[in-house]
Amino acid sequence: MDNHEDIAVVRKIEGNFIHAEVERTGSCEGCAVSGICNANDKIILHKIKTDLKLEINDRVQVNIAPSLRVFSSFVVFIIPILTMLSFYLISKYLFALNEDLSIVISMFGLLLSGLFIYIIDKIFANKLSFKITKIL
Repeated sequence: MDNHEDIAVVRKIEGNFIHAEVERTGSCEGCAVSGICNANDKIILHKIKTDLKLEINDRVQVNIAPSLRVFSSFVVFIIPILTMLSFYLISKYLFALNEDLSIVISMFGLLLSGLFIYIIDKIFANKLSFKITKIL
């Protein structure tokens, strides 16, 4: 799986860390877990550790690990399906409710998964790590 690469501009330098402003792309607008990389903010600023000799306003190419992308996809696409299915099965077979009521309860499970995604989004917002791949 290829790494997701973005362009960033160095805005501040503090020792071995830089503060880089990542340029927003069209994919940022529709991302369900945009809080993980702070794409909800008007300026996407990340603190990145590097040994490269950079200057303010240098443009760099940064990437996000494929494992984070897979995790994000799992959270956004698989968790809601699993939650909805489990709510349906629990209400139908464990509580012996009729099918119509079980379907309604599974919809509440889908809403609950939205809350779960929001919480996961906030928890992992500060754990994203970028790596500088090259200076442009």
